[in-house]
Amino acid sequence: MHLVVKNFMGFMFALLLCATASWAADPERGARVPDMVHSPPPDRTEYIDEHIQRMFRTPHAVLGDGRTPFSNGMCVRCHGPDMDMFFDPASTPVERMNQPCLSCHEEGARRHWRGSRHEASGLACVNCHELHNERKRLLKADTQMEVCTTCHKERRTDFLKPSHHPVPEGLINCTDCHNPHGTTGPRKLFATTVNETCYTCHAEKRGPFLWEHHPARDECINCHDPHGSLHRPLLLARPPLLCQQCHLGSHSQQALTGGVTDFRIQGQSCVNCHSQVHGSNHPRGNFLQR
Repeated sequence: MHLVVKNFMGFMFALLLCATASWAADPERGARVPDMVHSPPPDRTEYIDEHIQRMFRTPHAVLGDGRTPFSNGMCVRCHGPDMDMFFDPASTPVERMNQPCLSCHEEGARRHWRGSRHEASGLACVNCHELHNERKRLLKADTQMEVCTTCHKERRTDFLKPSHHPVPEGLINCTDCHNPHGTTGPRKLFATTVNETCYTCHAEKRGPFLWEHHPARDECINCHDPHGSLHRPLLLARPPLLCQQCHLGSHSQQALTGGVTDFRIQGQSCVNCHSQVHGSNHPRGNFLQR
């Protein structure tokens, strides 16, 4: 088996050398550098050989899996029968670069790629994935967060705030909530609503409740920033300021202004008393206190 793989690698290496030589001889293509080469060092032979070696460490090279390119055409499945399907991202249309990938990966989580926000923004598969590497899901970086925050830089800042979902710690990933390839829901969420996404982990907040807090039933993001906040737990503002965005009467206003002498209210958090802010099933929980 080792001898077969070695001979096959030698054959593919020869094909790649011929392909690169033909580009140099073609005046219309000679100025283009293929994406798979990535501006190689002077010793092109050693670089291409290492590039081929990396492919054998990827899921695409599993011969025993009938879904992989290597079980059905090997390298030519992606690179074309003449091994000429190499792309220069600067001059190749995105649709052309994505075509080899979508020929296999157009169902499942990629079902809604066409018409998605990322597709409409002109992203190619190779913006996030590098096919000749051994990383999980063939990502261009070691973690999903590194890949996503390449464009979504504001999220990197959010995850550095004191209260944040444990994405930097590696306990959850961006794709636990979002599908970067597109969905039918808002904000590329896997679920149909924001709340359904949150209930995936926070099932105790789902209810049903006898006494409901309507902002919580509407959308969790009315009060929480899911990526990160300066206020725990992921609150948009600290109580009582957050609560007073809706509750402006009675003692809620007095708690902020100090217009009462009751020490139980002055400068205190609303949740000191109204602890069941997501909803209550207590017979006397109409004020979300129990």
